[in-house]
Amino acid sequence: MSSTKTTYGQVHDVLVEVGLEPSEISSEAALRADLGVDSAELVEIVTGLAPASKVDGKALKSVVTVADLVAFLDNLA
Repeated sequence: MSSTKTTYGQVHDVLVEVGLEPSEISSEAALRADLGVDSAELVEIVTGLAPASKVDGKALKSVVTVADLVAFLDNLA
């Protein structure tokens, strides 16, 4: 991941790229329930932001909110 932008900033940008409104995205927003991000999209987001990391789909089950995703990505680094 690029060190020029925070992990949250990178996640926010990717979520906007997949069609979400910036105003919908917050740390507390639930990826699936609030933002409609499905499991396949979540894997794509993670592999896009951390391409060198091997992502276990089972580990992503614990990722519920945007903040969880940021923490997950930070732990991969």
